[in-house]
Amino acid sequence: MKVYGVTNVKGGAGKTHTTVHLAHQAAQEGMRVAVLDLDPTRQSVNWIELAGLGIPALHIDIKQADLEAYIGQLRSEGDFDAVFIDTPANDRDAALETLMVSDVAVIPVGVGTSDTGMLGTTERQVKRAMQLRPDLRPFILINRAKFAPARERETVEECLKTGFPVLGARVPLRGDYQAAAGKMPQGQHYAEVWREVNA
Repeated sequence: MKVYGVTNVKGGAGKTHTTVHLAHQAAQEGMRVAVLDLDPTRQSVNWIELAGLGIPALHIDIKQADLEAYIGQLRSEGDFDAVFIDTPANDRDAALETLMVSDVAVIPVGVGTSDTGMLGTTERQVKRAMQLRPDLRPFILINRAKFAPARERETVEECLKTGFPVLGARVPLRGDYQAAAGKMPQGQHYAEVWREVNA
């Protein structure tokens, strides 16, 4: 079982969108998939239920639950090929706990200075986790892309300073995916992301 942690301590970076779309993509490819939603707003769980995706999704109160033990139990039961964890905004503890149980970290970053300005906190969390889990594979996913090429280049340059790979796949304008909440995931953007993080 592979665990994909979708994390960025900044709110509105695209974590839920990324979680649901990647989980859906994996399920479309025949994988047995589950989603763990650590966000108190339960946005991933709600989206999956509203869209009728048929993916097991569970909200976990990270303040009360032992995420490491729960992931260990899922691994030993062997019911899933992939588990996706959606993390809440502004919760460094949840981000670090997620990173400590993840095989792959996907870090959504929107084009522009509001997201790159907050990237340092997430970078420190990932690097801290990698000291204990050197096999953790982090990737930065650029979203809200393709509307301002110069700003997108600047965002990529800032992201590259972390030393983490920046995926070649891009998710387009935020408006395109805000309207998608609660609906069946569409488009090829996340198919490309999925291929890259599993290459």
